[in-house]
Amino acid sequence: MDPHGQCDGQRPCSRCAAQKDVECVYEIPVRQSKETLRNEIDQLRRQQRSSEQVLTALVRSELVEEVLSRLRGGQSVEAISRWLGVAVPSLGGAAGAGGNTSSPVGFATASGSGHYGAVANKGSGSGPGTGPAPAPGPTSPAPSQQHQNLRQEPEQHSPWAGPFSSRSQSRVGSWVEGQEDSQRFAPQTQVPTPELPEMRVPPETWTTITADGGLVQHLLALYFCWEYPTFASLSKEHFLRDFTEGRPRFCSPLLVNALLALGCRFSSKPSTRANPMDPHTSGDHFFKECQRIYYQEQDHHTLTTIQALGIMSIREASCGRDSESWYYAGQSVRLAIEMGLHQLDGDGHDDDETAVQAATFWGAFALDHAWSLATGSLPQCSCFPRLPPKPAIIDDIEASLWIPYTDDGKGISRLASALEQRLSQSEGAPLQRSCEQPSNVRSVYKCFCELSELVHQSLYVLHSPGRPLTSRDLLSIYTQYLNWYDRIPEVLRLGHNFTPAVLFAHMYYHFAILLLFRPLIKLRIIGSSISPRDVCSQAADAISGLLRSYSQLYTLRRTPSFVPYFVLTSSIMHLAIGATFSGEKQPGGETELTQSGQSSQGPSRSSKIGPRVVEAITRGIADLTEMAPCHFFAEQALNILRFLAKKWNIEVDISPTEDEKQLHHGRPNFDQSTRPVTSSLNFFSPNVGDTDFNCNWGESIKPGGDTERRTGALGEHLAETASALENPLFWPFPMQGRPMLPTGEELEKAGFELL
Repeated sequence: MDPHGQCDGQRPCSRCAAQKDVECVYEIPVRQSKETLRNEIDQLRRQQRSSEQVLTALVRSELVEEVLSRLRGGQSVEAISRWLGVAVPSLGGAAGAGGNTSSPVGFATASGSGHYGAVANKGSGSGPGTGPAPAPGPTSPAPSQQHQNLRQEPEQHSPWAGPFSSRSQSRVGSWVEGQEDSQRFAPQTQVPTPELPEMRVPPETWTTITADGGLVQHLLALYFCWEYPTFASLSKEHFLRDFTEGRPRFCSPLLVNALLALGCRFSSKPSTRANPMDPHTSGDHFFKECQRIYYQEQDHHTLTTIQALGIMSIREASCGRDSESWYYAGQSVRLAIEMGLHQLDGDGHDDDETAVQAATFWGAFALDHAWSLATGSLPQCSCFPRLPPKPAIIDDIEASLWIPYTDDGKGISRLASALEQRLSQSEGAPLQRSCEQPSNVRSVYKCFCELSELVHQSLYVLHSPGRPLTSRDLLSIYTQYLNWYDRIPEVLRLGHNFTPAVLFAHMYYHFAILLLFRPLIKLRIIGSSISPRDVCSQAADAISGLLRSYSQLYTLRRTPSFVPYFVLTSSIMHLAIGATFSGEKQPGGETELTQSGQSSQGPSRSSKIGPRVVEAITRGIADLTEMAPCHFFAEQALNILRFLAKKWNIEVDISPTEDEKQLHHGRPNFDQSTRPVTSSLNFFSPNVGDTDFNCNWGESIKPGGDTERRTGALGEHLAETASALENPLFWPFPMQGRPMLPTGEELEKAGFELL
């Protein structure tokens, strides 16, 4: 720059540009440099004050969750400081220490690549299932070395099962309740009850069924202790905040009554029953109020209605009304999709709204897929759905304690005593281990979302018309399950955490694996050492082992509502394997099950099964019997096992429960209870005949006549023979869906062959 001229701010400036061979140099005046430095210093001081203000807020219990959630949500320190200046005047001249003390749940995008663990143990190099499962190669459709036999004892799956089973064989449930000497098994510290915020509005704000605020709080605590967060479509923090304050944004009478109806399943108090003398009416009064409100609504497109439908579905599953449960779950996810909750990006919504919307969608998504898995059908979402981000892991929520909670303080104390006593007896377990555990609720929920994505893929692998199942597709999705399990967080591995939600997640994994392979137990996979029958056997053993651990820790009077479905599925597999590998085999081959479930040995002889299978079946029956007072589907499951055992000629002693004796005056008709009815979709009705599918109209055969009986018997025999010859699939419930699998020569091309 010409030192005698003026600079116009350009580089080079106009004067220098007009001259030849002149270098344009601009020297910054010293005074401007000092001013710039002062500005920078002021900026650093402001940043320091903002940081100090945020740090000060982090040490205040009423602000820490809010500040952490905003930091994880991507807000800058300066933005949070400005918010504090407005909301909390005691921090650096801002205003008000009140503010919102509830944590808005933040969400972050996750990979979505679910990796699932093996049914086999991966701990020892000498045992089955060592190492991660490699992806299937072009010449071999599956890894040939991992899980070679896939046969192991259930104790390997749960570090609590072995030590417990080596002690007393009595159930911890009855053992705990039978302890009168409270000082002998007294916990070292008083076990606190789960803390719920104190209600600031009367109970009538949310329900017309009861004015007892203590009962309302109690039932909500039971739900959040034993059922939440699996299949939960609500955000606990947001719900409780609005519930206690009486705000209808994330709470509604429909949702509250649904939660209370479900919470009643975990209580034996007469006040939780519509008829105090009838346990089968538990929660019916709250549920009828749900239905009344729901059918009065003119528009169901609200977050709380979607959430309530999911809770209603879970409650009906517990009651054994599978058709109603399936319907409510379907309505919930359809409404979520119609509202666009599956394609949220967070734009245009505040943090609270985004968090609750995402939780609502993922809960509906997971529940719909659980029912699709259980009934053999495609889910409501398309093959490649657009999905919202999964929940972020929030340290404060993760570290919140899970504490066992029952009907009264004594029940809590006894349960805590039993838990600590059992843990102190476990080999390798620390003495006096507390029953209080970090809930890890966010990790559980996130893993459940990932697992539901894998279930989604497996359902489309099995049930897509026009694209029959192949061994390559089957083993590919199986490998994804194995890899997902390898990569679950350390805090969710058995031995680190044993809350009901964690044990349930492990059971659900084995349930998914079992139903992936169950239709194929009559087949072998060409070129692979993976045996569908062995995988199913091992998954059934794993469910039994996990449930034994659950029973000895908490009893089976308080289990999540889908656990009886897991037990039924594993017990059916034990029955099927017992019928196949019975001591009486046909000459030259194994005992075979026809599709109808009838043993090919004929009905004249009963199969003698091995002691290991007898033990597994007996355990399943005992588990269902213990769950029956809490989940009435367990009674239906026992009837199903009775029918299938009789059909498959297996000697199994399944005594009727006390409720069944009273209901049927001592002589319950088990066969009739497994028949389909016109008021149900009959997903779990195994006793299906030709007349349930065929409609006789204008035929000359009289109903109930000898000709009809002979014709029906002959038709049934021919149908069974044709099914056994042509149908390579196995499924015990005719009304459920089945995989799209080719037959004949195409079966071998798909990579399968009959055993």
